[in-house]
Amino acid sequence: MSHPEFVDNLDGNTLERALREHLDHLLGTLRDPPSVSIATGYFNPGGFGRLFDVLRQAAEVRLLLGAEPVPAARLPERRLGEPRGERYEKKLADEELGHAERKLRRDRDRLPFSVTSRAAVGELLKFLDSGKIEVRRYGHRFLHGKAFLFSDNHGVVAGSSNFTLAGLTSNLELNLGQYQPGVVTRVEQWFDRLWNEAEPYDLAAIYREQFIEHPPYLIYLRALWERYGDELEEEAGESGRIRLTRFQTDGVFRAKRILAAYNGVLVADSVGLGKSFIAAELFTEVIEQNRQRALLIAPAQLRDGMWSQFKTRYQVGIEVVSFEQLAGDRQLGQGEGSALSADVDDYSLIVIDEAHAFRNPDSKRARALRQLLRGDPPRKVVLLTATPVNNSLWDLYDLLTYFVGHDAVFADRGIPSLKRRFQQASDEDPFSLSPDTLFDILDETTVRRTRHFVQRYYPNDNFQLKDGTEVTIRFPDPVVRSRSYDLDHVLPGFFDEFAEILDSGQGDPKLTMARYWPTRYRREGAPDSRETALVGLIRSGLLKRFESSSRAFVRTVTKMVAAHDDFARAVEAGVIPSSDSLAALQETDSDEAWEALLREGEPVEDDLDTRRLLEDVRSDRSLLDKLRDRAATVRAENDPKLRLLLDELARIAATAQREGISEGDVRNRRKVLVFSYFGDTVEWIAEHLGSVLETDRRLAGYRGRLAVVRGPDSFEGVTRTDAVFGFAPLSTEAPPGRADDKYDILVTTDVLAEGMNLQQCGRIINYDLPWNPMRLVQRHGRIDRIGSPHANVFLTCVFPDRQLEALLALEERIRRKLAQAAASIGLDQIVIPGTEKTEHVFADDRKKIEGLRKGDPSLFERGGEEVHAHSGEEYRQELRKGIERWGDRIRNLAWGVGSGFVSGARTGYVFCARVFDRVFMRFVPEDPE
Repeated sequence: MSHPEFVDNLDGNTLERALREHLDHLLGTLRDPPSVSIATGYFNPGGFGRLFDVLRQAAEVRLLLGAEPVPAARLPERRLGEPRGERYEKKLADEELGHAERKLRRDRDRLPFSVTSRAAVGELLKFLDSGKIEVRRYGHRFLHGKAFLFSDNHGVVAGSSNFTLAGLTSNLELNLGQYQPGVVTRVEQWFDRLWNEAEPYDLAAIYREQFIEHPPYLIYLRALWERYGDELEEEAGESGRIRLTRFQTDGVFRAKRILAAYNGVLVADSVGLGKSFIAAELFTEVIEQNRQRALLIAPAQLRDGMWSQFKTRYQVGIEVVSFEQLAGDRQLGQGEGSALSADVDDYSLIVIDEAHAFRNPDSKRARALRQLLRGDPPRKVVLLTATPVNNSLWDLYDLLTYFVGHDAVFADRGIPSLKRRFQQASDEDPFSLSPDTLFDILDETTVRRTRHFVQRYYPNDNFQLKDGTEVTIRFPDPVVRSRSYDLDHVLPGFFDEFAEILDSGQGDPKLTMARYWPTRYRREGAPDSRETALVGLIRSGLLKRFESSSRAFVRTVTKMVAAHDDFARAVEAGVIPSSDSLAALQETDSDEAWEALLREGEPVEDDLDTRRLLEDVRSDRSLLDKLRDRAATVRAENDPKLRLLLDELARIAATAQREGISEGDVRNRRKVLVFSYFGDTVEWIAEHLGSVLETDRRLAGYRGRLAVVRGPDSFEGVTRTDAVFGFAPLSTEAPPGRADDKYDILVTTDVLAEGMNLQQCGRIINYDLPWNPMRLVQRHGRIDRIGSPHANVFLTCVFPDRQLEALLALEERIRRKLAQAAASIGLDQIVIPGTEKTEHVFADDRKKIEGLRKGDPSLFERGGEEVHAHSGEEYRQELRKGIERWGDRIRNLAWGVGSGFVSGARTGYVFCARVFDRVFMRFVPEDPE
């Protein structure tokens, strides 16, 4: 085949073989080596590498590059005003030449990072710099002809093959060889004419960029481009119907990827970042694009409030049911209700707002949810909660099991058992728990961004107000303060007495809790463990009620005294009453209720020591009565905790008057939310404020501007909805007719701690502290959120009397729970004074960089700012900023940068590359050293 005539790259009949054999023949038979002229529409080093050993023996090589014609299907329509004829073709050719050069660089950057590949590029550069080859580019019009021409009429092979690896070896091509002097001469004239019209082209410069030194930061950005470039380009063209911020859109894309992998996702963005908008984009796609059903499950107050407004504003056709409706639906085997409008198998997506309410797997609502999620194909579930860790890490585990398929689902991540990993984390001291313990699990399942993260990586992101105005995202700076009070001068010695009653230090405590612990009085056998746990809860609950207010304590103990009387009567009648029957008796106190109690109660066990049981019940009743009478001496007028609240309100009012610049501004500055865990305490506060506001001159601005929310019902004629709209009409987007600004103090239970946009207010007073510190996070999130008009929000925590705290150990419990949350999901705000923020972000395929800080940190400095590697989303944002500044320089930078990859020199660059290889899982196929 020394004179090839027909080449089609089939059955070994390749152009590489034909050219090699012909050139070998000429080199072996001619006295002087021939010259080679090549016309091609495209070039790559792979094609050159196949012929390098014979081309370097030629006298000279002329390489003419051009632009191939645009296929007819891709030809753009000529626009009005554009040139015609040859000038228009020249314009298109110029555009295609630019595209061809970009493709040259892109193909260069995609060369394998290996010794073999880099050696081939090195040989190409040596040849281009040797003087034996000249490269020109023809730019006057498209160059469609491809030819491999041998000097002195020694033949030409012309056809469809470009000078590329595929063109020489694998593409289905057609090339014909011609050796008649007349034909070859005509081809030489054709080539010389184009060559003389062409411009010199520095092909070597494109490949030389692989070996020049680059700043480490550009290497860093190039690695990010390699990992995230395709995703950014893909996402740039997508937008949903609902107007989202950039960080919310990024959250949607990550949530979709996790949903696709596990049929579920935990969206745990910090409070106030708009998790509802992420969910809305997900279920809107299901409903409007996929034409499938989606179900939203939310607390009743959010179903009727925020989500009702959301559906109206955005015309979203999603079905919404409350937690209670779900738990009572007959399709789920939990009741006789019919909350679901369709068969359970018709729902494709389930979204749960405030999903931490489903953390108890034994609750009725949790069982209903698991029944709903069964089926084939499995339903997808989106869990929305800023506080997935409440009382323990098992809260998080139970939420994840709603969609994580089996215990070994993360085995490929080095976690053979999900449950054992959580057990390991739970057994750790919360204050020394490493975030690494649960990191991989959360990285696979969770979308989590914090305020600090959004401010740092989305500094110019905007959100849209109801009137269409675009506003740059900003958050207020939270200021967390503590206040305390002293009850000892009002109740001298009370807590010492209380401590002695709860734990005498000599055997059993004086307050035996016998009424709640009857199985303890069996003559044989162990007491019921459930009763033992209940007694512990009641003891701590009594203290917790007093921490809230003396009113809450007195009312609770009054009910307990009455229950002890009823219990004793029942036991004397031979019955151990159930809790439900006792509650019914207390509710009605009727003969019928008493008969029902005797009918439904359990008969007294034969081995139960009823005499000792009744003695202890009557003793407890007497002790409780005594405690109640002592606590009742605390009146509103002498309650130091209420006095503290009044002083705080007076200080807030004075500050607002001093700093406000208008009547409306003063009003917004003095607005304050007062939270209490107990409805009795809310009433206690409201009654006192109602009278004091009329007489205390310091609080004159608050007169007539007090609202109270205790539960779903109205309070003194004001409904919950009216109270919320009247307190913060701007941030709640109150409808016409209900948008008057009526209230500046809103005293409420935690019924308003979730899903409310109350950021028109800038102050919260936590009148009591809940056992679950995530309640505080939820409370604070009502005002510490996007759209706040305040530069600072003030969050005050009222700590219990020191003697009461010694009994409660409330602060210690709260700090332990906060430590567990901080080490797992993270806390982006100071919840109580003395705690710290922890920034854990799970944003987009985050990969941990092991050993990054072991290298020289100065390698990653950019303008004095150290580049930290935290999460995929941070990487993506860093890349976006880099693209704005360097653009094509990042895209065109070769992936294998620096000769140090081969020689071992410039170890800083080698360090960068190896780190990013591990991070982005792009492993070096061959060891460069």
